[in-house]
Amino acid sequence: MKPIQSFARSIVIVFTVLAFAPQAFAMKAPDQVVRETVDSMVSKLHTNRALYKSDTNALYNMLENTLIPALNVPRMADLILGKEVARSASQGQKDAFVREFKSFLLQSYATGLLNATGKEKVVYQPVNIKPGADKVKIKASLIASDGSEYPIVLSMSNRGDDRWRAYNMEVVGINFIRTYRASFAATLQQKGIDGLISDLRAKNGG
Repeated sequence: MKPIQSFARSIVIVFTVLAFAPQAFAMKAPDQVVRETVDSMVSKLHTNRALYKSDTNALYNMLENTLIPALNVPRMADLILGKEVARSASQGQKDAFVREFKSFLLQSYATGLLNATGKEKVVYQPVNIKPGADKVKIKASLIASDGSEYPIVLSMSNRGDDRWRAYNMEVVGINFIRTYRASFAATLQQKGIDGLISDLRAKNGG
């Protein structure tokens, strides 16, 4: 796989596990949050590239401390599991799934972020949020150093929250939630949520 292809797939983490800075006063607009934190994310990757390449735990810790708090992980988990499973699962089971799925994502995509050359750029489309709206789609394009363009649609919400958080995205038309729901469907049907949690834990090396 070419470096830019790997980077484009890994951009899922850049946008869905973005470092949204704490908002102690006024809530920042979602597009402002994305712009600022993409820049912050790229800066950290470039500054610490050598460290992250030699020490994956340092990379995981950076993502855990800087990026993970920006996700509405429980909502993502419910969407991936589907209504029936999410409603029947205990809180303990859902917490365990969130924990293992988060680790699975970090290990699957994090190192791919290091393929960024620094010559890529993100072009954002204008955002028009209606008064009182609690959901919005941020549309952008990742332009690779060779001119290739990768459209991105980021779904964000501040429903019941004090900040905008990401809960889904599409990259080149591939829907993040639907992709993982389909990927886990057979395991859920055959083994149930406990079996899925166990499988993810094994993949995570736990």
